[in-house]
Amino acid sequence: MNRILAPLAVIAALGCASAPSWPGPSRPWGGKAHEIPGLIEAEHYDEGPAGVAYHDVTPKNEGVAYRGETQVDIEGRPDASNLHGIGWTRAGEWLLYTVDVKEAGTYTIEFPVASNKKGGSFRLEFGGVDKTGSIPVPDTGGWTKLVVIRKEGVKLEAGLQVMKMVMEQVGESRSIGDIDSMKFIRR
Repeated sequence: MNRILAPLAVIAALGCASAPSWPGPSRPWGGKAHEIPGLIEAEHYDEGPAGVAYHDVTPKNEGVAYRGETQVDIEGRPDASNLHGIGWTRAGEWLLYTVDVKEAGTYTIEFPVASNKKGGSFRLEFGGVDKTGSIPVPDTGGWTKLVVIRKEGVKLEAGLQVMKMVMEQVGESRSIGDIDSMKFIRR
């Protein structure tokens, strides 16, 4: 059994009502699932080690130590909603987010992104199912210029689930792009 889940399994087996039942192997950022509709900071991916909560193709964080020891490249940026975002993104990387979709329905997702030259693409999966298709990151005029892009018509089921941000392919920028956050708006 996964070392992270073992203590929770013991608590649950003892019948403690306070034992959380998360839908995946990682733990939500700060111990609480992100609510949808709502805003999710890209740097607030789930807690857990590499290969469990995230996968990054570089051996060290190229940015700031916002989350302590991690391979995920977190950048400090004054224009970001939480003064941080995800940067130096490469194909094959992924991040998990434990989410609680309050209402089933169709959503628009807004992503503030930045790229110097045309960026690559990423997607969002829920429970292992691609719900967005490829989301291309445009040339925003530079790494320091966030522009909001939108993905409309995303159908989500209600309930606690794992969302996975998957970096698909790099673009002319040699990156997917910088990603600040994800704002889910029910339509």
